[in-house]
Amino acid sequence: MNKILEIKNLSVGFNIEDKFYYALNNINLSFEKGKIHAIAGESGCGKSVLINTILRLLPKNGKIKNGEIKFISKDLLKLPNNEMQKLRGSSISLIPQDPFMSLNPLYTIENQLLELPILKNDKENISIIKKALEEVEIKNIENVLKSYPHELSGGMKQRIIIAMALISNSDLILADEPTTALDVSVSNSILNLLVDLKNKGKTIILITHDLSIVYNYSDTATIMYLGDVVEKNNSKDLFKNPKHPYTKALLEALPNKKGKKLINIKGQISPITETIQGCKFNPRCDYVMDICKKEKPCFNNNVACFLDKQ
Repeated sequence: MNKILEIKNLSVGFNIEDKFYYALNNINLSFEKGKIHAIAGESGCGKSVLINTILRLLPKNGKIKNGEIKFISKDLLKLPNNEMQKLRGSSISLIPQDPFMSLNPLYTIENQLLELPILKNDKENISIIKKALEEVEIKNIENVLKSYPHELSGGMKQRIIIAMALISNSDLILADEPTTALDVSVSNSILNLLVDLKNKGKTIILITHDLSIVYNYSDTATIMYLGDVVEKNNSKDLFKNPKHPYTKALLEALPNKKGKKLINIKGQISPITETIQGCKFNPRCDYVMDICKKEKPCFNNNVACFLDKQ
């Protein structure tokens, strides 16, 4: 397996009112080159924290307690700040939830694209930019280049962010819920662009809470709950045979064509400040056993659940 990114024993947390709370707990994941790897779970499960940790863009109260993040041959957590800065936007690109937050409202799209560090030859810059915009299916390129971000739709701005990744020729693209603010047709178009990037050999980590996206667009799937990886597998196999009760509950809450009643997951995801003994999902689990309330299950055979050990 040609791994581009490996995360080993990663634990991350935040200082809140003079106390430290873990947001990621001993995460171990590996990502194969040229695939779309989906990470899914409810809001608050740690998906975006993981992305920001890879980029080393945690807020001031965030702290990496231990672990490794190896990108190709480099441990990102040990790189000097100036070397990490060089990787961001070049070897590793981010497609954010809200593209407007990544585009400067005071500058035209052309001016912002020209600032990409990989662009050095002034004579070729515009042709490189136009080619990238064509690849993400942007029409009226001349008008778009002269536009300011507020003059463009959400879908158009997201295409420009993807074009930035194309121009930078990034090996790894982190897509943090890139279709959250878009309607269905635009979302599908953006997701198809990510598939095109994968087909060109790019590796994509796709953060989402939408399991239909996981099934239709990803190669592998990781399910997270309160900072823990509870299940991971080939995407189609995970849907065909989910092993963790949380994964099963998420799938049962999906709309289906058979007219079955949707089943809500009881309760709510706990805040980061709440301590839960044993398996963190046990207060909401329909299969909870005494051991689930006392001990935390080890991750084995693609799942962290005592049911799988019986």
